[in-house]
Amino acid sequence: MQQLMYSFRGTTAPPEILAGLEKGLISSFCLFAYNVESPAQLNALTTSLHAAAARGGNPPPLIGIDQEGGQLIAITGGATELPGNMALGATRSSELAEKAGRVLGRELLAMGVNLNFAPSVDVNVNPANPTIGLRSFGDDPALVADMGIGMIRGMQAEGVIATVKHFPGHGDTATDTHYNEAVIPYDIERINRIELAPFRAAVKAGVAAVMSAHIRVNALDPDHVATLSKKILTDLLRTDMGFEGLVLTDAMDMHAVARFGKLESITAALDAGADLVLLGHLTGQLDLVPLLTEDPASAARIRAARERLPRTRPSFDVVGCAEHQAIAREIAEASITRVKGDVRLQPNEDDHILVITPYPINLTPADTSEQVKLMLGDAISRRHNRTTHLQYPLDALDIPSIVHMGETANTVIVGTYNAHNDPQQVALVQELYARGMNPIVIALRTPYDLVDFPMVENYLCTYGIRPVSMEAVTRVLFGEIEAHGVLPCALPEVK
Repeated sequence: MQQLMYSFRGTTAPPEILAGLEKGLISSFCLFAYNVESPAQLNALTTSLHAAAARGGNPPPLIGIDQEGGQLIAITGGATELPGNMALGATRSSELAEKAGRVLGRELLAMGVNLNFAPSVDVNVNPANPTIGLRSFGDDPALVADMGIGMIRGMQAEGVIATVKHFPGHGDTATDTHYNEAVIPYDIERINRIELAPFRAAVKAGVAAVMSAHIRVNALDPDHVATLSKKILTDLLRTDMGFEGLVLTDAMDMHAVARFGKLESITAALDAGADLVLLGHLTGQLDLVPLLTEDPASAARIRAARERLPRTRPSFDVVGCAEHQAIAREIAEASITRVKGDVRLQPNEDDHILVITPYPINLTPADTSEQVKLMLGDAISRRHNRTTHLQYPLDALDIPSIVHMGETANTVIVGTYNAHNDPQQVALVQELYARGMNPIVIALRTPYDLVDFPMVENYLCTYGIRPVSMEAVTRVLFGEIEAHGVLPCALPEVK
């Protein structure tokens, strides 16, 4: 069954998967972080998949992964860890977006991956959005389109299929579709102006794949989520927008569709017009094959996409190379945004700097942040010896103890982690300010935190916690570079 995008646990392919590839029964895969120990191991895994297909005289399989940059990076351990989309949005540079796309494409292809589930071109107009946030370039459809096209252009120039998601637009939802259905209630004029605009631009620019969202858009189809809607996947995307590439679903184990039943939801997605159904973490995937009927037009599109895939890879040495690390630094340094205050540090030798940050956690299943060591304190310590880095668990914030430590410091720096959704973090910042410590606050994820403590006088945004962003914001703090980033999302309540 060519229209199923399979997944499996482990760092090597099971024998039945290799046999299916050799026989021509399997066309594509979605790999997850649990399939990846290192770039070298991933290279060996994909090599085995390519070899199995070749033994049967078949074209290369489609091998996809979430390597977005920022909060969602499946491959670390030496691969370049780029800042994410919102950081790119803050740079306002489509050239940097294209550079990011080239880094992603070149490194993925060197590791045998030829399909990236990126970029997200959702317009993040809802600060309460639990699943998009940093994965969006911003809240302006024109900016999102411009940056998305840049990334697509770079990635596809390197031979990797780019996938825009989450069609028809997941940016104005307050529900995580991993857990429940999200609904967009607006009229068609608003949907065309905001949600659909970046997708239309991406299709016009030649994006090779579109991923559907498990959201219900009442103006388009009040009865079905987009993944299961023929009105959206066929009538709108294929007929109206003229898209001729691959239509993929988001993972079918997510509750917004899985609640209908495994076979029922997959069948409905195929009937709606999906070419590839991403099975995600569903069990018994190979058992589905005899229960489903393949669509000839979809099978032909899948075959054509596989035939166009590059048959050679870049040198493995490009993975994490100095040139790519320099691009990551360039993006990070261009993204740092000074929203309020004079944040430059000029400490005396005996001054004490206290840096307060949480331990990173995954705020959604589409998040790999808990794998990251948050190194803001380390970066500051390299420049000032009398630096203390205090980290706390987000679910065990001891405000009195932290405030007590702050009373002995000359400078207090607080890194917040989507504090606008966490009253305890807000209370910490407010208490530090009330005690006269005038903290420098650094929003480590989305920029909306300031809305909950507008009295703060010094506020910076990094749009991510990767080491390259922590080094960049530290360089700003010590006056080594200027903060040139521009807020990619409006903060209407902040004057």
